[in-house]
Amino acid sequence: MSSSSSSAVREEHRAVVRAFFARLEAFDIRGFTELFAEGGRQVMPFSPEGFPKLLEGRAAIFNQYRSMPENFASMRFPDLVVHDMVDPSRFFVTYRGEIRLRSGGSYNNTYAGLFVIQNGQIAEYHEYFDPIVLQRAFGDALGASYNVGR
Repeated sequence: MSSSSSSAVREEHRAVVRAFFARLEAFDIRGFTELFAEGGRQVMPFSPEGFPKLLEGRAAIFNQYRSMPENFASMRFPDLVVHDMVDPSRFFVTYRGEIRLRSGGSYNNTYAGLFVIQNGQIAEYHEYFDPIVLQRAFGDALGASYNVGR
């Protein structure tokens, strides 16, 4: 692959990563999940007990995120930095989440993510976050807020 075609591919893939965050902030859950390949995966190795560590397939990802507009009042991702990797299909992303809950509280966490883009869609998204912050923000409502097990 020439460097110019590699650069074009990298830019197209970076646009998918940026759309991921823009669609979440807009609560466009249908559009957000369409960024994933049909067999795409979200891996969350640090998720707390009772919360999935793996979502396999676009339908599972949609199910996990579908109730966000009902539970979250607003969502922003400041300090978003997309780091290029040698492979133009991979990006390492660091960001913070500032999320206001409809229940009146907030959920503010710090994240790192690894995106693998194939054929213009997210094949894998590895999300690393502090599970203690997640549990403190949601308490017993964690499962209901994210449709865990439903």
